[in-house]
Amino acid sequence: MSTMAGATSLCQKYVSRKIKTIRWKPGLSDYGRAETFVSGSWDEMENVLEVWHVPEADDDPSAIHEVKHSDNVNDIQYVTRDSFATGGGAGGVRLFQHSSGGHLEEKFSWSKVHHFLGGASPCTALASNGDQIASVGEDGRLVILNPGHKQVSRNIENVGGCSLYAVIYVRASEVLTGNMQGHLKLWDIRSNQPAKATLISPDQIAVCTLAGHPTQQHLVAAGGEDGALTLWDMRSAYQPITVIAAHSGPITEVRFHPSSPEHLLTCGLDGQILHWDASAAGRPSQLPFKNTKQQSGPSISVWLSSEVAQGSIDTTCIIPVSHLPVNTLDVEGSVLIAGSDNEAIYTIRNVML
Repeated sequence: MSTMAGATSLCQKYVSRKIKTIRWKPGLSDYGRAETFVSGSWDEMENVLEVWHVPEADDDPSAIHEVKHSDNVNDIQYVTRDSFATGGGAGGVRLFQHSSGGHLEEKFSWSKVHHFLGGASPCTALASNGDQIASVGEDGRLVILNPGHKQVSRNIENVGGCSLYAVIYVRASEVLTGNMQGHLKLWDIRSNQPAKATLISPDQIAVCTLAGHPTQQHLVAAGGEDGALTLWDMRSAYQPITVIAAHSGPITEVRFHPSSPEHLLTCGLDGQILHWDASAAGRPSQLPFKNTKQQSGPSISVWLSSEVAQGSIDTTCIIPVSHLPVNTLDVEGSVLIAGSDNEAIYTIRNVML
């Protein structure tokens, strides 16, 4: 089903399974149009990973291939352009590769990466720096894996003594985690030193999701259990730069746009997908493609400006509000994809301008 909202085109495709996570496959070049994405289901008798093709026209995405996944697909993170890791509800991490024909092949797996004494613990989130995979779980562990090596590279237990819900790489050797008590912890995985910690909320509001700015590694966005969107400068992370009352329920995913990071997207258990446009708050970042390095000089991200802190942000709800949670989203170019508990995948075109 497709609808038009101004210049924006919305396709809502029913897929007969709840979608927990969705990710664009990186293009062959930084200039290329994203054409393929992968989705993972959850809370089903039979969970699957599915590969989709997105045509250039305003047509529904078409399924290319699917493979069974033995448990919930709680997260998907690409490690290379052709391989990605999945985090499972039974605590394992698996590595898949796209074949030349578009099919998926499982290449490697680590079972029971996360576990309690009495059994399995769900893996809740993954991150990758291109060489390693960082995995966190409800067991409170941060685990570092090297693709192709069965032995765990590093296992940090009891990271804060409670469940971890979010993880990102902020530098090649630094990992940031978020937990159920509202703590952000920055780990240097090369050393055995304790993590640098900060607290999002004194009320122990869980950190549900984290996103790093694509070019300014010190800038991090966090989505909270209370629906708040917080922005952090990790160079002096004593308190957030900005706190925004974003959603009426927990935020499930936050994404900076990879090539226009003055735009930010969020979704949540309240059934909303929100587009946050901070470009009016200052000179926007003009990045010709997503891997452009930030030039030295006086230019800073608009997200650090006082105008944003004072609320100078344009906000748009870009889908009709769902009665069920929107669990996941990803964006490339002008096309946003999202997955929901209403057994639908959303494809929103021309979402940026």
